[in-house]
Amino acid sequence: MAENDKELEWKPNGQLLAQWLVAIPLVAAFFYGVVGEDKFLLLSPLMIAGYVLLSGWLVSVAFSKWKTAVAPPSFYLWLLFVAFGVALVFSCPITYEAKLRMLVVGLCMGVFYLCSNSLVLFRDSRTVLGWLLVFTLLGCFYGLVNFFKQPDMVLWTERYYDYTGRLASTYICPNHFAHLLQMLLPFCFVLLFIPQAGLFLRILSGYCILVFVPTITLTESRAGMLGSIAAIGVTTLLVALRKNKKLFWALVVVVPLSAIILLVAAWNSSEMFKRRMAPVVDFLVEAKTEGFANTTTTDFRPLTWLDSMDMVAAKPVAGFGPGSYRYAFPEFRKRCEAVRMVTGHPHNEYLELAVEYGWVGFGLFAVAWCWGLIRILVFSLKTQNEHHAFMAMAFLGTAAGTMLHSFFDFQMHVFQNALVFSLLAGIAVGPMCGRRQEQLAAKPSMVRRVGAVALMLVAITGLAISVKTHASAFTRALADRVAAAGRVESAKSLYGNAIRMDAMNWRAYKNLGNLHAKDRRLILEREVKVEVAKVEHEVLAEGYLHNPMDAELAMLLGLVTLFLGDREQGLELLRQATVLRPFNDNVWWRYGVELRKAGQYEKALGIFQTAATIRNTQSIRKNIQWLEKQLNPVVEAKAPASADPSMDVRPDRKRVSLDELHDLLDSL
Repeated sequence: MAENDKELEWKPNGQLLAQWLVAIPLVAAFFYGVVGEDKFLLLSPLMIAGYVLLSGWLVSVAFSKWKTAVAPPSFYLWLLFVAFGVALVFSCPITYEAKLRMLVVGLCMGVFYLCSNSLVLFRDSRTVLGWLLVFTLLGCFYGLVNFFKQPDMVLWTERYYDYTGRLASTYICPNHFAHLLQMLLPFCFVLLFIPQAGLFLRILSGYCILVFVPTITLTESRAGMLGSIAAIGVTTLLVALRKNKKLFWALVVVVPLSAIILLVAAWNSSEMFKRRMAPVVDFLVEAKTEGFANTTTTDFRPLTWLDSMDMVAAKPVAGFGPGSYRYAFPEFRKRCEAVRMVTGHPHNEYLELAVEYGWVGFGLFAVAWCWGLIRILVFSLKTQNEHHAFMAMAFLGTAAGTMLHSFFDFQMHVFQNALVFSLLAGIAVGPMCGRRQEQLAAKPSMVRRVGAVALMLVAITGLAISVKTHASAFTRALADRVAAAGRVESAKSLYGNAIRMDAMNWRAYKNLGNLHAKDRRLILEREVKVEVAKVEHEVLAEGYLHNPMDAELAMLLGLVTLFLGDREQGLELLRQATVLRPFNDNVWWRYGVELRKAGQYEKALGIFQTAATIRNTQSIRKNIQWLEKQLNPVVEAKAPASADPSMDVRPDRKRVSLDELHDLLDSL
């Protein structure tokens, strides 16, 4: 490819499409905190839109005589990793979650491929970067105002999770917003030295640096701060390596030393930095002397890492399957004893990758990642075009910062962050693909045409699966909102539609079954209750078939099974729920109550005693006292032996809940 954009005798395709594609992660970032904890109302339409754009572009490439596309660096290795992940979907115990995860991975690979072949000219990359910087800057402005004025709100809604004293903008987790800024910082830095960027973009880049740095500080994200230092440090060294070898060797000493001085100064002068970093430092110091396995830290991250290592050891080859970490982890959770805490991610991308894909998948990912970065590094040092080299170096800085950030967070599991990373990767390798496109433009090849058609078919298949799976996910999420508003019949209809769209949508089964359970509890006629219970059992059993690792689903199915008279199976399901949520006192309390109702007093006592070690509520204490009296009649009773301990007031409620009262009536 000619080194000057103006010398090109051909025109790449898809630039406008790539620019439209930027809107998907920007919309996701803008509304991410508004939709609530369940993101499918936002992400499902965006996922489908992404696959529509990608499929449309690949169709145009496959059936056009003048359009061509080439594989970006390590793309075939990435396809091998994706193929391995797709193969795991069929063996994963929760197929629906595995499909959702692999659809995101597939879209990221598609965005990388599209942008690599579309953003081959700097003027096009400049436009995409400009939009990213402008909207991210607006996010910073909103975040700063919100931080000082209404930190408990995000746009027009109340935050569902509070990170007190930390800036998060339209995100919920400050760490993920910090990662977005961290990814763009190296590009802002190199644009200052690229005359072809134009005056406006260079001024904008400098201004973004001035805003991004204090904003990252206000997020109090340890990974964001460390990742930003690594990103800028690596970018500086690479730019120096290209400009002046002597300067590079000087900076090899100066940059790490400056980073150390900065960190030490922050430790000594910033209460925030010391407070945030102290748990990490203490853990590392203790681990050095006592070993990781003997740590006494209470920080959930290292404790979760150690338990996750046990998971890797349990299934080292192929792992537990994509998207399965949240459901597979509780069985291995031993060290982190936080009550009622649900661990959806280990806050370490490397461990989560190894847990879900095993060492085979981890190895495929690592080879594709490293080979791609090596190719980009070689290109950045050899190309004669400096502005293309600087773009590649900026991405290498972004990748270095992300690799460091990934030790402490799961930011690449955040939809918009993963897509932005894919966009930036496409910008970095675009000129490489453009050179290859120019070489092949005058040489039609049947092999390339077949390859283009094959990729088109893969994208269309992904679109079909995405429509099926995400339409179901969106409908289920909408049904949840409708049910919360009290429109039960409409919610039931929507849940039914979600199930018809994708019969593996276990969440729709669970929530529909929960609505039937509430109906059953409000019915007084025994015969009618039984009929409703049968429908409830059928729905929940189908959901349990598609996800036997969800504690709430197991508990709901266990309760209705007990009501229908199958005591043995019902109690077994409740026992499984305690295994799936070992540090949730409510699950243990429910299991203990049902054992007591079944007359298994000795076993019930043991369960309540275990529950008391998690959270010693008044109800648990009263149940223990009552059971001890039944097992040891000599003990003087302070209350009539017939008193039902399930009617005791629990400390987190002022009175017996309606659900508990109906459970009592069901047992009579």
